Amino acid sequence: MKTWQIEVERWLSDTGAPGALDRGLVERVANRARNGSIPASTLSHWIAGAVRRGKLQPVIRGVWLNGFRGAPGRLPDAAQLLRRDAVVSLNTVLGDCGALNNPSAIVTAIVPLDRGPVKPVVGRQQTAAGTFHFFAMPREVLEAGEDADRYDPEVTDHVRATPERALVDWLYLAASTRSRRVAPNSGDLDMAFLDLRRLERLAKAVKVEDPLRLYLAAPHAQRARRP
Repeated sequence: MKTWQIEVERWLSDTGAPGALDRGLVERVANRARNGSIPASTLSHWIAGAVRRGKLQPVIRGVWLNGFRGAPGRLPDAAQLLRRDAVVSLNTVLGDCGALNNPSAIVTAIVPLDRGPVKPVVGRQQTAAGTFHFFAMPREVLEAGEDADRYDPEVTDHVRATPERALVDWLYLAASTRSRRVAPNSGDLDMAFLDLRRLERLAKAVKVEDPLRLYLAAPHAQRARRP
């Protein structure tokens, strides 16, 4: 193995290396390791070998999950490589934290909807590593609330909503006339996994206080956690 290849694999094996990679990042790392430009065919040959060894898992063309790390990259790590500024939320977050009774293997994420003619592509996207389902909401809604309430600080490989924000996102989409998504059934969530005060702050920021109030009126609301 050549010196630049050893250096690239060492960098990708570091605990701080990203969970998902695109070709541009791999090329920059390889060029730095070689202290010069690497021919595209040479880089492609190394990438193909890493895929055969199971060290790079293809997602879509030019995007891979990083299997060099001790903790391999996971499918949600690729969300922002498929959709710019995507935030993993909804079923994925609520399922992973244990709150959703029937979690799905599909990665759910929300992308910001900006003013202008260019709109994000939403809906399901099948990849070689699994399925994504992208939803959209106005950027000002997606970014409403304090960062400490919105984002999970324990996840560093991708941008992930807190469970409370995931539920607020769900309620917002269910109330939107532009979305076909319906609110979760009253028995679908174990509210003991959610911080009720954070949930209320976020609902106020997103302006879904009434949908939240109706949802919490169901019997499961008695199990909500109020610190």
